[in-house]
Amino acid sequence: MRGSTPGSGRHHHHDDGALRVLSIGPTGGQSGGMASVVAELEAQNGLSDAPVQLRVVDSGGIGPTPRRAANFARSLLTAGTARADVAHLHVASRGSTWRKMAVAAACSLRGLPYGIHLHGAGYRGFLEAVSPAAKRRIERFFRRAAYVVVLGGPWAQLVTEELGVPAERVHVVHNGVADGAPPVTPWPAARPRRVVLMGRIDESKGVPELLRAFERLDGLTDVELVLAGPPVDPRVVALVEEAVRSRPGRISYAGSLPRSEAQELLRTAYLLALPSHAEGLPMVVIEAMSRGIPAVTTPVGAMEELVTHGANGFLVPPGDVDALAEHLVCLLGSTELRDEMARAAYGTWAAGFDARTMYADIRACWRSTADAQ
Repeated sequence: MRGSTPGSGRHHHHDDGALRVLSIGPTGGQSGGMASVVAELEAQNGLSDAPVQLRVVDSGGIGPTPRRAANFARSLLTAGTARADVAHLHVASRGSTWRKMAVAAACSLRGLPYGIHLHGAGYRGFLEAVSPAAKRRIERFFRRAAYVVVLGGPWAQLVTEELGVPAERVHVVHNGVADGAPPVTPWPAARPRRVVLMGRIDESKGVPELLRAFERLDGLTDVELVLAGPPVDPRVVALVEEAVRSRPGRISYAGSLPRSEAQELLRTAYLLALPSHAEGLPMVVIEAMSRGIPAVTTPVGAMEELVTHGANGFLVPPGDVDALAEHLVCLLGSTELRDEMARAAYGTWAAGFDARTMYADIRACWRSTADAQ
């Protein structure tokens, strides 16, 4: 049992029945999949009959450098002083890990237990790239966590085998979204068949392959491609801009959209294309399926726990333009197949990727951690 440091500001939930949780990472209003998870946790907590006292703290991962530095410093101060029973640290690779290790140290100094919520798609590659000394520090960070939440089986295996976390402290919790809606079937003949890609405009999301695959669809009428996401890689952004110029009206780039506008765009999609080279369990695919929008994506990360090839979407090998074009044509050329997959995608979401399930599973981690003190 970890003891609390005298005068540290710890406040046990036993005293007044209210569990106090610090969520340290992105805030729900920011862009990206991690922020979407935080937004869903906040929303579900607000809907709970007995909400925990959930305080969301920006750890400085997003924004201009001066603001990021100020937010990071504030997150360290909060971790070291705020009244809380558990700190829930949202962790991805590179800078996110180093920042949360500092936050974890601030927690440990006062005896505040912390849990890790691992989101990073490329975490295995990150661990392979760091020095042996840095790897040992990361191992200590993970092993000292009261619990580690991962998005699927591959990540559970990674943290137990590579980082030495005891299996009983590892919890597979699928990302989830709320407010799903049954798909519109049959697909209205008057509506354009819109392919949507949402994510960073870079090579990791398979944007160059999608553009090349879409070039092969010129024979299909009433088909369009809309890309939306932050312009991360200038070379790939230039490819997108050239594609927009060469196929006006068929290809468009919406830029980086606020969460509400991104969700509106997604609701207009005939299908979601996400031919990524690395993912965890992408929120955008779950959001699409909650609306009955099938995805053409890749079997990376925990994607195969969500998408069943040929049933509720298609899985193509990363980087395979031929397979990507073939499966886009397959769905775009048959509204009957699309309708069938749309119903299956919605069923998959309803059966296991609802935000209420995600919140309940993570809340159980918070409660058991606080009860162990």
